[in-house]
Amino acid sequence: MQKRIIFSPVTRLSGLLSIEVFLDRNRVVDANVSSTMFRGFEWIMRNRNITDAVYLTQRVCGICSLAHGAVAGYLVDAIYDNDINENAQYLRNIMLGADFLQNHIRHFYLFSIPDFVKMPERPPFLGQNLTDARLNKRDNEALVRHYFDSIKASQESHQILSLFGGKAPHQHSFVHGGVSVPVTSDNVNQALALIQSIKEFIISRMIPDTQLISRTYNDYYNIGVTPGRLLSFGLFKFGLKNQNNLWPAGVLEDGDLLGPKLELISEDISHSWFVKGDDGNAYEEQIKPNPYKPGAYTWVKSVKYDGKSFQGGPLARMILLGRYRGGTSTMDRIYARSLEAFYISQLMEEWLYKLKPGPAPINQKTEPVVTEAAAITDAMKGPLLHRTQIENEQIEKYNIITPTMWNFSPKDDSGQLGPAEDALIGTVIPKPNMLFAVLGRIVRSFDPCLSCATHVIDCSGNVIGELKI
Repeated sequence: MQKRIIFSPVTRLSGLLSIEVFLDRNRVVDANVSSTMFRGFEWIMRNRNITDAVYLTQRVCGICSLAHGAVAGYLVDAIYDNDINENAQYLRNIMLGADFLQNHIRHFYLFSIPDFVKMPERPPFLGQNLTDARLNKRDNEALVRHYFDSIKASQESHQILSLFGGKAPHQHSFVHGGVSVPVTSDNVNQALALIQSIKEFIISRMIPDTQLISRTYNDYYNIGVTPGRLLSFGLFKFGLKNQNNLWPAGVLEDGDLLGPKLELISEDISHSWFVKGDDGNAYEEQIKPNPYKPGAYTWVKSVKYDGKSFQGGPLARMILLGRYRGGTSTMDRIYARSLEAFYISQLMEEWLYKLKPGPAPINQKTEPVVTEAAAITDAMKGPLLHRTQIENEQIEKYNIITPTMWNFSPKDDSGQLGPAEDALIGTVIPKPNMLFAVLGRIVRSFDPCLSCATHVIDCSGNVIGELKI
Protein backbone atom coordinates (compact mmCIF):
# COMPACT_ATOMS: atom_id res chain seq x y z
CA MET A 1 0.00 0.00 0.00
CA GLN A 2 1.37 3.39 -1.04
CA LYS A 3 1.86 6.17 1.46
CA ARG A 4 1.42 9.81 0.44
CA ILE A 5 3.73 12.41 2.02
CA ILE A 6 3.60 16.20 1.60
CA PHE A 7 6.82 18.16 2.14
CA SER A 8 5.73 21.80 2.23
CA PRO A 9 7.21 24.29 2.28
CA VAL A 10 10.67 23.20 1.23
CA THR A 11 12.92 25.75 2.91
CA ARG A 12 16.36 27.15 2.11
CA LEU A 13 15.63 28.06 -1.48
CA SER A 14 14.29 30.99 -3.47
CA GLY A 15 10.51 31.09 -3.70
CA LEU A 16 7.84 28.62 -2.63
CA LEU A 17 8.21 24.91 -3.34
CA SER A 18 6.21 21.89 -2.25
CA ILE A 19 6.93 18.20 -2.83
CA GLU A 20 4.39 15.41 -2.90
CA VAL A 21 5.84 11.89 -2.88
CA PHE A 22 4.30 8.44 -2.84
CA LEU A 23 6.18 5.74 -0.95
CA ASP A 24 5.95 1.99 -1.42
CA ARG A 25 8.02 0.05 1.14
CA ASN A 26 10.10 3.16 1.86
CA ARG A 27 10.90 3.75 -1.81
CA VAL A 28 9.68 6.81 -3.74
CA VAL A 29 7.53 5.54 -6.61
CA ASP A 30 5.99 8.83 -7.73
CA ALA A 31 6.61 12.52 -7.13
CA ASN A 32 5.02 15.88 -7.88
CA VAL A 33 7.12 19.01 -7.48
CA SER A 34 4.97 22.10 -7.16
CA SER A 35 5.64 25.81 -7.40
CA THR A 36 2.85 27.65 -5.63
CA MET A 37 3.78 31.14 -6.82
CA PHE A 38 2.10 32.59 -9.90
CA ARG A 39 4.34 34.33 -12.40
CA GLY A 40 2.94 36.87 -14.78
CA PHE A 41 5.89 38.71 -16.22
CA GLU A 42 4.93 37.88 -19.78
CA TRP A 43 1.69 39.80 -19.15
CA ILE A 44 3.42 42.69 -17.39
CA MET A 45 5.80 43.15 -20.34
CA ARG A 46 3.04 43.71 -22.89
CA ASN A 47 2.65 47.23 -24.30
CA ARG A 48 5.97 48.31 -22.79
CA ASN A 49 8.79 49.78 -24.85
CA ILE A 50 11.15 46.98 -25.79
CA THR A 51 14.12 48.82 -24.26
CA ASP A 52 12.39 48.52 -20.86
CA ALA A 53 12.89 44.74 -21.00
CA VAL A 54 16.46 45.04 -19.69
CA TYR A 55 15.21 46.65 -16.49
CA LEU A 56 11.83 44.99 -15.96
CA THR A 57 12.84 41.38 -16.51
CA GLN A 58 15.48 41.67 -13.78
CA ARG A 59 12.55 41.82 -11.35
CA VAL A 60 11.72 38.20 -12.19
CA CYS A 61 14.25 37.27 -9.51
CA GLY A 62 16.50 38.99 -7.00
CA ILE A 63 19.02 36.12 -7.13
CA CYS A 64 19.32 35.78 -10.92
CA SER A 65 18.46 39.37 -11.79
CA LEU A 66 21.48 40.14 -13.95
CA ALA A 67 21.04 36.94 -15.95
CA HIS A 68 17.59 38.16 -16.99
CA GLY A 69 18.94 41.63 -17.64
CA ALA A 70 21.77 40.15 -19.72
CA VAL A 71 19.62 38.00 -21.98
CA ALA A 72 17.15 40.89 -22.38
CA GLY A 73 20.13 43.07 -23.34
CA TYR A 74 21.20 40.54 -25.97
CA LEU A 75 17.62 40.46 -27.23
CA VAL A 76 17.39 44.23 -27.63
CA ASP A 77 20.88 44.28 -29.20
CA ALA A 78 19.53 41.94 -31.88
CA ILE A 79 16.43 44.07 -32.46
CA TYR A 80 18.47 47.26 -32.97
CA ASP A 81 21.53 45.56 -34.50
CA ASN A 82 23.83 47.11 -31.89
CA ASP A 83 27.60 46.80 -32.07
CA ILE A 84 29.22 45.89 -28.74
CA ASN A 85 32.80 47.07 -28.26
CA GLU A 86 35.48 45.00 -26.58
CA ASN A 87 35.50 46.89 -23.27
CA ALA A 88 31.74 46.46 -22.98
CA GLN A 89 32.07 42.73 -23.64
CA TYR A 90 34.53 42.34 -20.77
CA LEU A 91 32.44 44.52 -18.44
CA ARG A 92 29.24 42.62 -19.21
CA ASN A 93 30.87 39.28 -18.49
CA ILE A 94 32.55 40.53 -15.32
CA MET A 95 29.18 41.64 -13.97
CA LEU A 96 27.49 38.39 -14.99
CA GLY A 97 30.33 36.38 -13.46
CA ALA A 98 30.01 38.30 -10.18
CA ASP A 99 26.30 37.45 -10.05
CA PHE A 100 27.13 33.79 -10.62
CA LEU A 101 29.64 33.82 -7.76
CA GLN A 102 27.29 35.39 -5.22
CA ASN A 103 24.73 32.73 -6.07
CA HIS A 104 27.05 29.72 -6.03
CA ILE A 105 28.75 30.67 -2.76
CA ARG A 106 25.47 31.45 -1.06
CA HIS A 107 23.77 28.31 -2.30
CA PHE A 108 26.52 25.94 -1.19
CA TYR A 109 26.93 27.38 2.28
CA LEU A 110 23.63 28.95 3.26
CA PHE A 111 21.27 26.55 1.49
CA SER A 112 23.12 23.21 1.15
CA ILE A 113 25.52 23.01 4.09
CA PRO A 114 22.77 22.73 6.75
CA ASP A 115 21.75 19.51 4.96
CA PHE A 116 25.09 17.96 5.96
CA VAL A 117 26.51 19.96 8.89
CA LYS A 118 25.22 20.23 12.46
CA MET A 119 24.64 23.92 13.04
CA PRO A 120 24.73 25.69 16.44
CA GLU A 121 21.70 25.31 18.69
CA ARG A 122 20.60 28.91 18.35
CA PRO A 123 18.35 30.87 15.98
CA PRO A 124 17.93 30.50 13.08
CA PHE A 125 19.15 26.90 13.36
CA LEU A 126 16.85 25.67 16.13
CA GLY A 127 15.00 22.53 15.13
CA GLN A 128 17.47 21.63 12.38
CA ASN A 129 16.32 18.51 10.56
CA LEU A 130 19.66 16.70 10.30
CA THR A 131 19.12 13.07 11.26
CA ASP A 132 22.39 11.54 10.00
CA ALA A 133 25.16 13.99 10.83
CA ARG A 134 28.43 12.25 9.89
CA LEU A 135 31.22 14.81 10.27
CA ASN A 136 33.59 14.62 13.20
CA LYS A 137 33.50 17.50 15.68
CA ARG A 138 36.56 19.31 14.30
CA ASP A 139 35.43 19.22 10.67
CA ASN A 140 31.88 20.15 11.64
CA GLU A 141 33.08 23.20 13.57
CA ALA A 142 35.28 24.27 10.66
CA LEU A 143 32.37 24.17 8.21
CA VAL A 144 30.21 26.16 10.61
CA ARG A 145 32.90 28.88 10.64
CA HIS A 146 33.08 28.79 6.86
CA TYR A 147 29.30 29.12 6.73
CA PHE A 148 29.60 32.56 8.30
CA ASP A 149 32.74 33.42 6.28
CA SER A 150 30.78 32.76 3.09
CA ILE A 151 28.48 35.70 3.80
CA LYS A 152 31.43 38.07 3.34
CA ALA A 153 32.53 36.33 0.12
CA SER A 154 29.02 36.56 -1.32
CA GLN A 155 28.82 40.23 -0.35
CA GLU A 156 32.15 40.87 -2.10
CA SER A 157 30.67 39.41 -5.28
CA HIS A 158 27.79 41.87 -5.06
CA GLN A 159 30.29 44.68 -4.45
CA ILE A 160 31.96 43.91 -7.78
CA LEU A 161 28.59 44.02 -9.49
CA SER A 162 27.77 47.31 -7.78
CA LEU A 163 31.08 48.90 -8.85
CA PHE A 164 30.13 48.51 -12.52
CA GLY A 165 26.36 48.10 -12.36
CA GLY A 166 25.41 50.82 -9.89
CA LYS A 167 23.77 48.48 -7.41
CA ALA A 168 22.93 44.85 -6.73
CA PRO A 169 20.56 43.29 -7.33
CA HIS A 170 18.75 44.85 -10.30
CA GLN A 171 21.76 46.73 -11.67
CA HIS A 172 21.42 49.74 -14.00
CA SER A 173 24.38 49.73 -16.41
CA PHE A 174 24.20 46.47 -18.41
CA VAL A 175 21.89 47.84 -21.08
CA HIS A 176 21.38 47.38 -24.78
CA GLY A 177 24.30 48.66 -26.81
CA GLY A 178 26.93 48.03 -24.13
CA VAL A 179 27.55 49.31 -20.60
CA SER A 180 26.56 52.78 -19.41
CA VAL A 181 29.33 53.39 -16.84
CA PRO A 182 32.90 54.51 -17.54
CA VAL A 183 35.85 52.29 -16.73
CA THR A 184 38.08 53.88 -14.10
CA SER A 185 41.35 52.63 -12.70
CA ASP A 186 39.95 52.98 -9.20
CA ASN A 187 36.97 50.71 -9.91
CA VAL A 188 39.16 48.15 -11.64
CA ASN A 189 41.62 48.05 -8.74
CA GLN A 190 38.81 47.69 -6.21
CA ALA A 191 37.28 44.88 -8.23
CA LEU A 192 40.66 43.13 -8.54
CA ALA A 193 41.13 43.18 -4.77
CA LEU A 194 37.63 41.79 -4.28
CA ILE A 195 37.93 38.99 -6.84
CA GLN A 196 41.28 37.93 -5.40
CA SER A 197 39.69 37.72 -1.96
CA ILE A 198 36.77 35.69 -3.36
CA LYS A 199 39.07 33.36 -5.28
CA GLU A 200 41.15 32.74 -2.16
CA PHE A 201 37.96 31.84 -0.26
CA ILE A 202 36.91 29.42 -3.00
CA ILE A 203 40.33 27.74 -3.13
CA SER A 204 41.01 27.57 0.62
CA ARG A 205 37.49 26.86 1.89
CA MET A 206 34.79 26.18 -0.68
CA ILE A 207 36.58 23.54 -2.75
CA PRO A 208 38.03 21.66 0.26
CA ASP A 209 34.64 21.83 2.02
CA THR A 210 32.95 20.42 -1.07
CA GLN A 211 35.49 17.60 -1.23
CA LEU A 212 34.94 16.84 2.46
CA ILE A 213 31.16 16.70 2.07
CA SER A 214 31.44 14.54 -1.04
CA ARG A 215 33.69 12.02 0.76
CA THR A 216 31.62 11.91 3.93
CA TYR A 217 28.31 11.57 2.12
CA ASN A 218 29.59 9.64 -0.90
CA ASP A 219 26.41 7.54 -1.05
CA TYR A 220 24.77 10.61 -2.59
CA TYR A 221 26.69 9.90 -5.78
CA ASN A 222 24.08 7.17 -6.19
CA ILE A 223 21.06 9.13 -4.96
CA GLY A 224 19.04 11.65 -6.96
CA VAL A 225 20.38 10.42 -10.29
CA THR A 226 18.76 11.81 -13.44
CA PRO A 227 18.91 10.56 -17.05
CA GLY A 228 22.05 11.80 -18.80
CA ARG A 229 20.27 14.46 -20.87
CA LEU A 230 22.04 17.79 -20.39
CA LEU A 231 21.40 21.19 -21.96
CA SER A 232 23.25 24.50 -21.97
CA PHE A 233 22.61 27.67 -23.97
CA GLY A 234 26.22 28.76 -23.53
CA LEU A 235 27.72 31.42 -21.31
CA PHE A 236 29.84 34.58 -21.49
CA LYS A 237 29.17 36.20 -24.85
CA PHE A 238 31.86 37.90 -26.89
CA GLY A 239 31.95 39.43 -30.34
CA LEU A 240 30.59 42.54 -32.01
CA LYS A 241 27.10 40.99 -32.27
CA ASN A 242 27.19 38.77 -29.15
CA GLN A 243 27.72 35.91 -31.59
CA ASN A 244 30.28 33.90 -29.59
CA ASN A 245 30.08 32.04 -26.28
CA LEU A 246 33.27 31.48 -24.30
CA TRP A 247 31.52 28.43 -22.84
CA PRO A 248 29.70 26.92 -25.81
CA ALA A 249 26.09 25.83 -25.97
CA GLY A 250 25.31 22.15 -26.29
CA VAL A 251 22.75 19.37 -26.02
CA LEU A 252 24.06 16.05 -24.69
CA GLU A 253 21.97 12.89 -25.02
CA ASP A 254 23.18 9.29 -25.07
CA GLY A 255 26.76 10.46 -25.53
CA ASP A 256 25.92 12.58 -28.58
CA LEU A 257 26.72 16.31 -28.37
CA LEU A 258 24.83 18.69 -30.65
CA GLY A 259 24.11 22.40 -30.82
CA PRO A 260 20.71 23.53 -29.51
CA LYS A 261 17.94 24.41 -31.96
CA LEU A 262 15.30 26.73 -30.55
CA GLU A 263 12.62 25.31 -32.84
CA LEU A 264 12.86 22.01 -30.93
CA ILE A 265 11.77 23.65 -27.65
CA SER A 266 8.15 23.11 -26.68
CA GLU A 267 6.00 23.89 -23.66
CA ASP A 268 3.25 21.76 -22.14
CA ILE A 269 0.62 22.89 -19.62
CA SER A 270 -1.14 19.56 -19.01
CA HIS A 271 -0.36 19.60 -15.28
CA SER A 272 0.12 23.37 -14.87
CA TRP A 273 -2.47 25.84 -13.58
CA PHE A 274 -2.98 27.34 -17.04
CA VAL A 275 -5.45 26.88 -19.87
CA LYS A 276 -4.91 27.60 -23.55
CA GLY A 277 -6.14 30.83 -25.04
CA ASP A 278 -8.09 31.42 -28.19
CA ASP A 279 -5.34 30.26 -30.54
CA GLY A 280 -4.52 27.12 -28.50
CA ASN A 281 -0.81 27.91 -28.53
CA ALA A 282 0.90 27.60 -25.16
CA TYR A 283 4.37 28.43 -26.46
CA GLU A 284 3.44 31.94 -27.52
CA GLU A 285 2.04 32.65 -24.09
CA GLN A 286 -1.57 32.89 -25.24
CA ILE A 287 -2.64 31.20 -22.02
CA LYS A 288 -4.70 32.10 -19.00
CA PRO A 289 -4.21 31.21 -15.31
CA ASN A 290 -6.60 28.71 -13.76
CA PRO A 291 -5.57 27.71 -10.20
CA TYR A 292 -8.50 25.24 -10.01
CA LYS A 293 -7.67 23.25 -13.13
CA PRO A 294 -8.27 19.51 -12.51
CA GLY A 295 -5.08 17.43 -12.50
CA ALA A 296 -2.76 20.44 -12.27
CA TYR A 297 -0.35 20.94 -9.37
CA THR A 298 2.10 23.75 -10.24
CA TRP A 299 2.50 27.18 -11.84
CA VAL A 300 5.59 25.93 -13.69
CA LYS A 301 5.04 24.83 -17.27
CA SER A 302 6.67 21.68 -18.60
CA VAL A 303 9.38 22.55 -21.11
CA LYS A 304 10.87 19.94 -23.44
CA TYR A 305 13.65 19.78 -25.99
CA ASP A 306 12.82 17.52 -28.92
CA GLY A 307 10.06 16.09 -26.78
CA LYS A 308 12.30 15.14 -23.83
CA SER A 309 13.23 16.57 -20.43
CA PHE A 310 16.72 18.02 -20.10
CA GLN A 311 18.68 19.07 -17.02
CA GLY A 312 20.59 22.35 -16.97
CA GLY A 313 22.88 24.18 -14.57
CA PRO A 314 26.54 24.00 -13.46
CA LEU A 315 26.70 20.21 -13.84
CA ALA A 316 25.55 20.40 -17.46
CA ARG A 317 28.02 23.20 -18.23
CA MET A 318 30.99 21.50 -16.54
CA ILE A 319 30.33 18.17 -18.28
CA LEU A 320 29.82 19.83 -21.67
CA LEU A 321 33.10 21.74 -21.18
CA GLY A 322 34.94 18.52 -20.30
CA ARG A 323 35.81 19.85 -16.85
CA TYR A 324 33.77 17.31 -14.92
CA ARG A 325 33.50 13.60 -15.64
CA GLY A 326 31.13 12.44 -12.93
CA GLY A 327 27.52 11.39 -13.11
CA THR A 328 24.21 13.19 -12.69
CA SER A 329 23.54 12.60 -9.01
CA THR A 330 22.83 14.85 -6.03
CA MET A 331 26.50 15.08 -5.10
CA ASP A 332 27.60 15.60 -8.71
CA ARG A 333 25.38 18.68 -8.92
CA ILE A 334 26.82 20.07 -5.67
CA TYR A 335 30.44 19.39 -6.68
CA ALA A 336 30.09 20.86 -10.18
CA ARG A 337 28.71 24.12 -8.77
CA SER A 338 31.78 24.65 -6.60
CA LEU A 339 34.11 23.84 -9.52
CA GLU A 340 32.29 26.33 -11.70
CA ALA A 341 32.70 29.04 -9.06
CA PHE A 342 36.47 28.49 -9.15
CA TYR A 343 36.69 28.71 -12.96
CA ILE A 344 34.54 31.84 -13.06
CA SER A 345 36.70 33.58 -10.44
CA GLN A 346 39.76 32.86 -12.60
CA LEU A 347 38.11 34.29 -15.71
CA MET A 348 36.94 37.42 -13.94
CA GLU A 349 40.46 38.19 -12.74
CA GLU A 350 41.76 37.82 -16.31
CA TRP A 351 39.04 40.06 -17.73
CA LEU A 352 39.65 42.79 -15.14
CA TYR A 353 43.28 43.01 -16.24
CA LYS A 354 42.13 43.44 -19.84
CA LEU A 355 39.80 46.38 -19.15
CA LYS A 356 40.93 49.75 -20.53
CA PRO A 357 40.06 52.92 -18.56
CA GLY A 358 37.85 55.21 -20.57
CA PRO A 359 34.32 56.53 -21.18
CA ALA A 360 31.22 54.37 -20.95
CA PRO A 361 31.46 51.73 -23.72
CA ILE A 362 27.95 52.10 -25.13
CA ASN A 363 26.57 52.61 -28.62
CA GLN A 364 22.78 52.39 -28.85
CA LYS A 365 21.13 52.45 -32.25
CA THR A 366 17.69 54.01 -32.41
CA GLU A 367 15.86 52.18 -35.21
CA PRO A 368 14.81 48.53 -34.92
CA VAL A 369 15.88 46.28 -37.78
CA VAL A 370 13.60 43.33 -36.87
CA THR A 371 10.26 42.96 -35.11
CA GLU A 372 10.84 39.46 -33.71
CA ALA A 373 13.86 38.11 -31.88
CA ALA A 374 15.00 35.52 -29.36
CA ALA A 375 18.06 35.51 -27.13
CA ILE A 376 19.57 32.80 -24.97
CA THR A 377 22.22 32.39 -22.32
CA ASP A 378 22.75 30.25 -19.29
CA ALA A 379 21.78 31.64 -15.90
CA MET A 380 23.14 30.33 -12.60
CA LYS A 381 20.62 27.50 -12.43
CA GLY A 382 20.41 26.59 -16.14
CA PRO A 383 19.27 27.66 -19.61
CA LEU A 384 17.41 30.95 -19.99
CA LEU A 385 15.47 32.10 -23.07
CA HIS A 386 13.71 35.38 -23.83
CA ARG A 387 11.62 35.74 -26.98
CA THR A 388 9.66 38.80 -28.14
CA GLN A 389 7.51 40.23 -30.88
CA ILE A 390 7.18 44.01 -31.16
CA GLU A 391 5.22 46.60 -33.12
CA ASN A 392 6.37 50.24 -33.23
CA GLU A 393 8.92 49.35 -30.53
CA GLN A 394 6.11 48.23 -28.20
CA ILE A 395 6.03 44.66 -26.91
CA GLU A 396 3.20 42.56 -28.35
CA LYS A 397 4.39 39.24 -26.93
CA TYR A 398 7.13 38.31 -24.50
CA ASN A 399 8.00 34.78 -23.49
CA ILE A 400 10.46 33.74 -20.77
CA ILE A 401 11.64 30.16 -20.29
CA THR A 402 13.59 30.04 -17.05
CA PRO A 403 16.00 27.41 -15.67
CA THR A 404 13.33 26.43 -13.15
CA MET A 405 11.06 25.44 -16.04
CA TRP A 406 13.74 23.03 -17.28
CA ASN A 407 14.76 21.52 -13.95
CA PHE A 408 11.39 21.62 -12.18
CA SER A 409 9.10 20.79 -15.07
CA PRO A 410 5.95 18.94 -14.05
CA LYS A 411 4.73 15.86 -15.90
CA ASP A 412 3.78 16.46 -19.52
CA ASP A 413 0.76 15.07 -21.37
CA SER A 414 2.45 11.67 -21.74
CA GLY A 415 3.42 11.46 -18.06
CA GLN A 416 7.11 12.20 -18.70
CA LEU A 417 8.78 13.59 -15.56
CA GLY A 418 10.89 16.69 -15.24
CA PRO A 419 14.50 16.32 -13.94
CA ALA A 420 13.77 17.11 -10.27
CA GLU A 421 10.80 14.72 -10.15
CA ASP A 422 12.85 12.08 -11.97
CA ALA A 423 15.67 12.46 -9.44
CA LEU A 424 13.27 11.62 -6.59
CA ILE A 425 11.90 8.42 -8.15
CA GLY A 426 13.52 5.29 -6.76
CA THR A 427 14.97 7.01 -3.70
CA VAL A 428 15.04 4.72 -0.69
CA ILE A 429 14.34 6.31 2.69
CA PRO A 430 16.49 4.32 5.20
CA LYS A 431 14.56 5.50 8.26
CA PRO A 432 11.26 7.38 8.63
CA ASN A 433 12.96 10.30 10.40
CA MET A 434 15.32 10.77 7.42
CA LEU A 435 12.58 11.41 4.86
CA PHE A 436 12.74 15.19 4.72
CA ALA A 437 16.54 15.27 4.99
CA VAL A 438 16.98 12.95 2.01
CA LEU A 439 14.34 14.65 -0.14
CA GLY A 440 15.70 18.08 0.76
CA ARG A 441 19.25 17.17 -0.26
CA ILE A 442 18.10 15.92 -3.66
CA VAL A 443 15.88 18.87 -4.49
CA ARG A 444 18.24 21.57 -3.18
CA SER A 445 21.09 20.18 -5.29
CA PHE A 446 19.29 21.67 -8.31
CA ASP A 447 19.55 25.15 -6.72
CA PRO A 448 15.79 25.79 -6.86
CA CYS A 449 14.69 29.32 -7.71
CA LEU A 450 10.92 29.43 -8.01
CA SER A 451 9.25 32.28 -9.81
CA CYS A 452 8.25 35.51 -8.14
CA ALA A 453 4.55 36.13 -7.42
CA THR A 454 3.24 39.01 -9.46
CA HIS A 455 -0.54 38.79 -9.13
CA VAL A 456 -3.08 38.19 -6.41
CA ILE A 457 -5.92 35.80 -7.21
CA ASP A 458 -9.19 35.53 -5.29
CA CYS A 459 -11.03 32.30 -4.48
CA SER A 460 -12.78 32.40 -7.83
CA GLY A 461 -9.55 32.59 -9.76
CA ASN A 462 -9.87 36.26 -10.67
CA VAL A 463 -6.90 38.59 -10.71
CA ILE A 464 -7.58 41.20 -8.02
CA GLY A 465 -4.24 42.96 -7.87
CA GLU A 466 -1.04 43.50 -9.72
CA LEU A 467 2.48 44.38 -8.75
CA LYS A 468 3.26 47.56 -10.65
CA ILE A 469 6.90 47.89 -11.65
